[in-house]
Amino acid sequence: MKLNILRSCILIVLFFSLSSWGEKGHYKINSSCTQSFPHRIRNLKTWSAALAAHASDADKRRSQDPYEANRHYIDIDNYPGFTADHKIIENRDSAYRNYTRKFIYKNGSLPWTTDSTYHALVQNFRAKDWSRAMLTAAYMGHYIGDGHMPLHLTANYDGKFTSQSGIHDRYESKMINQYYDEITFNRSRVKKVKDVRSYIFKYIYNNYQYKDSLLAADKKAYAEAGNEYSKAYYQLLWKSTKHFTVALLANSSRSMAELIYTAWIEAGKPKIPKNLNPGE
Repeated sequence: MKLNILRSCILIVLFFSLSSWGEKGHYKINSSCTQSFPHRIRNLKTWSAALAAHASDADKRRSQDPYEANRHYIDIDNYPGFTADHKIIENRDSAYRNYTRKFIYKNGSLPWTTDSTYHALVQNFRAKDWSRAMLTAAYMGHYIGDGHMPLHLTANYDGKFTSQSGIHDRYESKMINQYYDEITFNRSRVKKVKDVRSYIFKYIYNNYQYKDSLLAADKKAYAEAGNEYSKAYYQLLWKSTKHFTVALLANSSRSMAELIYTAWIEAGKPKIPKNLNPGE
């Protein structure tokens, strides 16, 4: 009995400490992506509210699936060769052979999970299973969002190596919640992605760089505010991170739109029903 309670507590802690962007951030990413849908998939715009409503389903699944948490991050700086080459082995089978399953389970499988979810979406489109496709797209959007959150890409995900414990929640949830109304996206032009796996790894490599800017902003805000919980602290943190935070969220939303569009093309461009019910 005590063991079950302990396990439940651990799962709850994991859920709240590793949930990238928080519910509002993922809601914004998923709901906004339909704005950038090309005319050819305009009928999928009716998915907007449903994609938003299911934006955090992947986080909620952690309580039922012990392997789910591993899919939401990659401590890429722990992977051999990354520090020197700024790249890792991208092919999934080769990665498992070279790094071992145990290593990947410990250090995260986010890019490969995003890629496999994309391929599941292709199959949903081919089957014209619009209801399943919407749910799969919502999951994929969540993983894409995780790949645009810098602290989901580093072993120092909560500042423990730099004496900044709690930065994960302060940045992705508390700050985002306070300044949510200031986060707006413009419609982006999207195109077919030529190599999906490389595309996913490319944005992860690029987004990793922002972890240092974020950690520096936290230290500066703490030094000037004298604490990490006051209104002054969050004003300073937002001022220093707003430019790249809004860009990361907007890029995430655009990437979601591009991968949904690409999956539809790869599936053979199935005819999308007019007035598609969001639940279909």
